[in-house]
Amino acid sequence: KDPSTVPVPADKAMSGPGGGLGGTVDGSFFRTPTWVDPQRAPGRTPQPPAPWGPLLRKIVTGQGLIYSPNLIWFTIALLDYVVFPYDFARAATLEQSWVLERILINFAIVGGYYSFWSVSFSVVGITARKFSPDTRPSAFNLAHNVWYTTLGTLQWSMWEVLFVHMWATGKLRYTTDADVMTSRWTFVVTLAWLVAIPVWRGAHFYFAHRFIHIRALYKFVHSLHHRNGDIEPFSGMTMHPVEHLYYFSCLAPSIWFAAHPLVMLFNGIHLVLSPACSHSGYEDHWQSDQFHYLHHARFECNYGSASLPLDHWFGTFREKLGDSKLYTGEAKSTIRASPFKVQTTVLFNVYYAVSMCFFAAFALAVTEDTSYPYTTSAALAFGPLVLGMILYIVSGDAESPRWPFHKEPVIGGLHQSFGFNASVGFIVGVLPVYQFATAMLATCSTCA
Repeated sequence: KDPSTVPVPADKAMSGPGGGLGGTVDGSFFRTPTWVDPQRAPGRTPQPPAPWGPLLRKIVTGQGLIYSPNLIWFTIALLDYVVFPYDFARAATLEQSWVLERILINFAIVGGYYSFWSVSFSVVGITARKFSPDTRPSAFNLAHNVWYTTLGTLQWSMWEVLFVHMWATGKLRYTTDADVMTSRWTFVVTLAWLVAIPVWRGAHFYFAHRFIHIRALYKFVHSLHHRNGDIEPFSGMTMHPVEHLYYFSCLAPSIWFAAHPLVMLFNGIHLVLSPACSHSGYEDHWQSDQFHYLHHARFECNYGSASLPLDHWFGTFREKLGDSKLYTGEAKSTIRASPFKVQTTVLFNVYYAVSMCFFAAFALAVTEDTSYPYTTSAALAFGPLVLGMILYIVSGDAESPRWPFHKEPVIGGLHQSFGFNASVGFIVGVLPVYQFATAMLATCSTCA
C-alpha cells in the first residue's frame, strides 16, 4: 500500500517542531521531529493544522515559548542584551563607533548562526531526508544568498540602532530596566509581551507575506526570494531590500507601545534567525519546516507558519506534497521546486534602482536635518507600492494585478476575502514603516 495514503497516528499528527525543551527531540537538535513519518517520502507526511484550543492554551501558559525554538532565540536575545547592553548616552548622538559596534555584533550573531547550520547540512551532512533530493544549491546560489542575508543583517542593524537612538532622545517612549524591577505590574506586562512576540510574528508574517505576493510587488520584489526553489539556510533572509523593509515592520509593537527594549530585541532576533532552519531544505532536524517548503514548492499556499493556523482559516493551507485534501484556495498552481535561477528584466532593475533612492533619501534625512520628514517617510513606506504598480502597468503584464488572489472576492467574508487580507497586510506590513520613519524624522513633540 502506498505509504503516503496511510493515516498519521494521532500522537504524531501535529505541525511544528518536536515539542521538547527549546523545540528539541529528546534534547537533540539533530533528530527527526516526531510528526515526520520515516516510512513516507520527504515532504509527504500530512501536517494537519494546529487546533485553536490547544494552541491558545500553549500561548497562555507560556509553553509556546518554552517548548519550541522560540526559547533558543529568546536566550540568544537575552544574552545579547546582557552581554552587549545598549549605551543610551552614546546612542543619543548616533555616534559612529557605537553604530559600528552594533552592526558588528549583529553580523557575528547572524553569521555564526547561519554558518553553523549551513555547514551542518551541506558539509557535515547531519541530515539525510532532503525535500528535493535531486538538486543541490550551487556555489553561485550560496554566494547570492549570503549577499542578501548580509543586506538583511545590515537593515536589521539600522532598525535596532534607530530604535535605541529614539529611546535615548525621547522620540519614542519605552520601559526601562528600573521600571521592570520596581513595578510588579510592569514586570508582568513585559513578560506577557515576550510570550506574545512569537504569536505576533506568526500573524504579521502571514499578512505581510501574503501582501507581497500581490502581482505588482511579487513581480519586482518577492520574486527575488523565490529564486530559491531548492532552499538552503541563507535563502531564508534572501530578500529584496524592500521586502526586508516590510519584513522588519514586524517590530511595530515597539513603535506603538512603550515596551521594554528586550521585547524589540527578541522580536528582531526572531526575525533574523528563525528563517535559517526553516529554509534548510531537509525535514530531519530541529525546526525543520515542511510547511514553508511547500510554499516554495507550490507557491500558492502556506503564507504563514505551521504554529498559527491562519492559512487553514483563510483557505491557503497545504498539508503535504502531492494532492491536498485540505487546500480550498482558488489558485491551482502546479509549480514545483526548481534549481536556482537569476532572471531579471529591465523593469526589475529599474525598480531596484529607484527603490534604492527611497532608502538613500531616508538615510540622508537621518544624518542631515530635513524639512520634509513626512514626505520622506511616505516615499520610504509607500513609494515601493506606487512604483510597483506603475511598472506593472508599463510592463503590460497579462496577469491580474491581484494575482494569485484574483479569484477571491474583493469584499466579502473573512474567508478568502482579498480586500480584508490586503488591508490587514498594508496595516501591519507597510504602515509601521511610515510610523517608524516619521518618529525618527519629525520633531519629538509630534512623534513621541
